Amino acid sequence: MSQLSFQKCERLTRRPQFEKVMAQGKKKRIDSFFTLFILPNGLNRKRLGIIASRKIGNAVIRNRAKRKIREAFRHIKDRIHPAVDIVVISGRDLVALPVRTLEEKLSKPLLNRQ
Repeated sequence: MSQLSFQKCERLTRRPQFEKVMAQGKKKRIDSFFTLFILPNGLNRKRLGIIASRKIGNAVIRNRAKRKIREAFRHIKDRIHPAVDIVVISGRDLVALPVRTLEEKLSKPLLNRQ
């Protein structure tokens, strides 16, 4: 499989997984674009969970926001060390953001953390 793929094993799929990351992870607010929760997972892979509530718009807009977040994650996941669980809660302004800019804003807290 390509390194730029987003496989099922790289997703947070269950509510308890999301709750654990949001309760125990570090919270980082990135302007009005999104909120990021980061928690080391002890696995050998990075996992992503996305929350896009109805507050940001209808189903088309929510799905567009989720696609942009997944695309940005696919491009930076190989540079993230150590393996972490990430939950991204999208904000209203994320939809208008180009994917390249979103990738930069997402990578800054993930790659510069210690």
